[in-house]
Amino acid sequence: QGTTRVTWEIEQVADSCRLTVVHDQLPAGASAELYGGWPMILSGLKTLLETGEDLTTPGSLMYTGG
Repeated sequence: QGTTRVTWEIEQVADSCRLTVVHDQLPAGASAELYGGWPMILSGLKTLLETGEDLTTPGSLMYTGG
């Protein structure tokens, strides 16, 4: 459906950080599939960063070949 832009903004907050993901330049009438997967992707990233373990939900495994 064309090219979109994803911007990852990371800022320090005390002794931690805040990640903001901005997905823009979506075409008019873009499918929700273009941005609907972000909660799962970010949940997996959070799990990986906090535990060092991959997320093992069925939805995330389809992206890792697991």
